[in-house]
Amino acid sequence: MPKLNMKQRLKMTSLHILFSIMLLFIALLFVYRVWYPFPLDIAVGVTSIYLILLAVDLIVGPLLTFVIYKEDKKKLKFDLTVIFILQFGAYIFGLYTLAQGRPVWQVFVVDDIELISPSDIKKTLDYEMKVEFSPSIFKQPQWVAAVYSDNPKKMQQQKEDEMFEGINISARPETYQNLGQKQQAILDKIKPLNELEEFNSDQLVLKNILQAYPQAIGWLPVKAPEQDMVALFDKSGQPIKVVNLRPWD
Repeated sequence: MPKLNMKQRLKMTSLHILFSIMLLFIALLFVYRVWYPFPLDIAVGVTSIYLILLAVDLIVGPLLTFVIYKEDKKKLKFDLTVIFILQFGAYIFGLYTLAQGRPVWQVFVVDDIELISPSDIKKTLDYEMKVEFSPSIFKQPQWVAAVYSDNPKKMQQQKEDEMFEGINISARPETYQNLGQKQQAILDKIKPLNELEEFNSDQLVLKNILQAYPQAIGWLPVKAPEQDMVALFDKSGQPIKVVNLRPWD
């Protein structure tokens, strides 16, 4: 009969918890520092997914170790290896899901900003991902502009795809340009800061955010999956920051 040693069981469980914390710390750095810098984590609603990852890695894995651990148990190493593989597999799958949903591109389209993730990208016949806009797990969200083709036939096809296929131009990387090339278009579309008072009832929060970015002279709405926000711009049409303010009612 396998010997039950509670002290040894608790020691193994503690080691497993420490290992799980290390994995979650790495995920935390990627998720909240690189992939979803505040307030994009709120805009996309990533916290619930991270909490699931937290539950699986920090609770389920060590709990299984605690349940199955018996010092002289046959196949103990095999059981622990299976638990590790299942836990690490769930961890990698969770990170992959978070990476695919991250807002890699903050895309200026006509009069607003759209958050686009790798899972949003549409690979049409004209698909092309320029190296400068290609995604990387080490890159923070980048600002780009999506521009209709100069070719009349292609432009017509792009607009028809939007109308009939639901393929937005913001999800077509072949249309991406450096945001600096659309400075004048941005300046023509940005809205005055005082309009934000109409959509944000907490005037103190609004005042504090705007005071933190005194160079801001206008804003554009940011369309996001979970919570629409506001992008602040300076007098030259350069983006400053996406902030947690409402762009409409």
